[in-house]
Amino acid sequence: MSLTFSTFSAEGDVAGRPGDIPAGRGPWRVGVISNPLSGGNRRGGMDGIRRFLLDHADIPHREVRNAEEVRATLADFAGNGLNLVVVNSGDGTIQAALTALFNHRAFQPLPLLALLRGGTTNMTHQDLGLRGPRVAALRRLVNWTHHGEGEALVRRRSILRVQTPSCPHPLYGLFFGAACIFKGIQFFHSRVHRMGLSGDPAHLLILARFLWALAHRQDALVAPVPTVIRADRSGAVSKDLLLLLITTLDRLILGLRPFWGQGGGPLRLTAVSAGPRRLLRALPALIHGRGTSCATPDNGYLSCTARDIQLDMDGGFAIDGELFSADPRSGPVCIQDGGAADFIRV
Repeated sequence: MSLTFSTFSAEGDVAGRPGDIPAGRGPWRVGVISNPLSGGNRRGGMDGIRRFLLDHADIPHREVRNAEEVRATLADFAGNGLNLVVVNSGDGTIQAALTALFNHRAFQPLPLLALLRGGTTNMTHQDLGLRGPRVAALRRLVNWTHHGEGEALVRRRSILRVQTPSCPHPLYGLFFGAACIFKGIQFFHSRVHRMGLSGDPAHLLILARFLWALAHRQDALVAPVPTVIRADRSGAVSKDLLLLLITTLDRLILGLRPFWGQGGGPLRLTAVSAGPRRLLRALPALIHGRGTSCATPDNGYLSCTARDIQLDMDGGFAIDGELFSADPRSGPVCIQDGGAADFIRV
């Protein structure tokens, strides 16, 4: 049996997930985690958060710089009965927080999460975070938790559980990327970040660089990565991949929504083989997830949803912007539905 990647038109949510639901009225006990080294915070964004929280002594605020400090802070918050955790950081610290929450289970049940735009890329925040400037967003949240002002909605997302032989424990996050995504993040750190660009301007520059490399072909950024994909109980598909992403987010950077396949789970997988044909005509599927007759496996475009994905691949991969390595001689990279987390929007 071979793995099938469908090409139907996906105008709705292919994963069939429910919409946002009203948040309960609590009582809510709030704690804030900030990473002062995250891109947005490092560029002077911490001062306003610190001043605001000085006037709210009932809200503990911890500044963290690595995964161990994130874990220790969450354990402390859980021990003090907090049930709503604000993460003021970039994607990497959110990934560290999810990994700590799901691996160590200090909270029973998991806390409600609120995300502030404190990083450089902020892809997770764009889909799940509090909108607007950080201090204004935090003020809205505090006014809701303390005084019931405004309306709050909860957005539930399945979390990726990524197990690889190179890591002693599972990693948890919302976006897995390999091939040109891994190389694009390396390009960002080595070239674009030094230019002082962030957010959409940086994303547009990287996209332009990728398209230039694709047109010229002989470029390390678009070097194919041999990969074997197994999704759920289907058979294996072996491809030299130009792009591979797996996510439970609805929208990615620049508003991209490159999902048009169907299947049996919340993990959305999209892959593009080396030397894809009819690229211009397939762009609607790659940008907006709109089915097109050109975005087919025969032309090099793969899309499906699943609950359990195994990858035999050589090279690196990224989880929410953090880079890791994979070696097929040690075993596959396994990505599963790791459970759900709730994110608040106010």
